[in-house]
Amino acid sequence: MSRTCGVAITVFGCGWVLMGLEIVGGRMLSPDFGSGVWTWGSIISVFLAALSIGYFVGGLLSQRCPNGLGLAVVIFAAAISIVPVAIWHRTASGWFADLGLHERWGALLAATALFFVPSMLLGMVSPYAVRLVTQDVTTVGTKAGTLYAISTVGSCLGCLFTSFYLILWMGIQRILYLSSGVLVLIALLQLVTWHIEKSQTTGDETR
Repeated sequence: MSRTCGVAITVFGCGWVLMGLEIVGGRMLSPDFGSGVWTWGSIISVFLAALSIGYFVGGLLSQRCPNGLGLAVVIFAAAISIVPVAIWHRTASGWFADLGLHERWGALLAATALFFVPSMLLGMVSPYAVRLVTQDVTTVGTKAGTLYAISTVGSCLGCLFTSFYLILWMGIQRILYLSSGVLVLIALLQLVTWHIEKSQTTGDETR
């Protein structure tokens, strides 16, 4: 599998998981904070803030470690960060609700505690992916646009499929475990691709 194909699959899958996590986030908080504008405003704001930091950090990290191994580590960390959300989301949401804060602030704190780290790590993927497929500065715009488009298509499908089907079929906790498992597979894909490229480079140098 070529690097470009592997990276395209990676950004598509991570985009799917990211938006699926945002959709189930509303269901996680609704028992304690309702499903009104404060809850959704809190969730969307946390995701956007986390993504902005993830984009920045991902760009920096991609310069320090521009290979599939670094990207695999980021994605694996994102997979691990979803597991505590799956286990403790009810407890965490209830705890913030019991603080006695206004609903808007309770929902914002709960959303930050549950979703900031996973969404920040997933935000690191796209700029990292752009760095991996860019060999020539003259094509960086086209490749960046293509990868962000693929990621957004994945997010769109993740949003629709999760809200239309997965929540009804599986429930929140199973969706979260499935999302974590998918990210582990994507991380392994990047590891395999990186290992193949490294082996090929080593072979070329010994000739």
